[in-house]
Amino acid sequence: MGILHDKVALVTGAGNGIGYATVERFLREGAKVVALDRVIDQSLQDPQLRWIQGDVTKDEDLARAVELAKQFGGMDICVANAGVGQIEEFVAGSRASWMRVIDVNLIGVMMTLQAAARAMVEFGKGGRLLATASIAGLRGEAHAPSTAYAASKGAVMALMRALSVELGEYGITANAVAPGQIDTEMNASDLEVMSARLGRKASDVRADFLKNAVPLRRMGIPAEVAGLFTYLASSEASFVTGTTFRIDGGELAI
Repeated sequence: MGILHDKVALVTGAGNGIGYATVERFLREGAKVVALDRVIDQSLQDPQLRWIQGDVTKDEDLARAVELAKQFGGMDICVANAGVGQIEEFVAGSRASWMRVIDVNLIGVMMTLQAAARAMVEFGKGGRLLATASIAGLRGEAHAPSTAYAASKGAVMALMRALSVELGEYGITANAVAPGQIDTEMNASDLEVMSARLGRKASDVRADFLKNAVPLRRMGIPAEVAGLFTYLASSEASFVTGTTFRIDGGELAI
């Protein structure tokens, strides 16, 4: 019996990367999972899994996801993982480019967690609200200009602290996970942009960065982040709230 046996979870951004790995891990740990993304991977099928093709910035898509979770028997865990990246110098930014990032990375997270929290309060059994932040929200990213992204992820961490205080009386915890260099499609896309700007091979740019900036000298994998989310979603983390957990191979230790 897994540590999430009979728990009901909603995971957004579930179609690839960290979200996909989290869905897989939650299922192995016995959870029933509603997985939402704009593009879904139908190759992953399980009796305890329901896919929804949808957008976290649309109320109606989140409402459908919550309704499916209720049909599973409740709402115990929510992982607001959907996000977008953006490489753009601050002086080149615009209202439109910033709003695209903020709308998904902050407002989308807020809407996801709000929909889940309302269901958790309704069921009266407490719950776990979790969100994917980034170490970009904890420091400036000198190697990759991404001020809108950094601002959105810093705001997510502040949101989780505020939710931990406001929702604690309902037995609901709220925590963020801040990954560093994780081997995902988004990271690979950002690497291609930066490599083109530098006029260097992507593999060389990555190798130099890992050697000079990450003590463990490797990329993390989505399954490692999923493992941290699993702990935070479990009863073992019942007294953990209002915190951001870094998973970055020691990058911010330098």
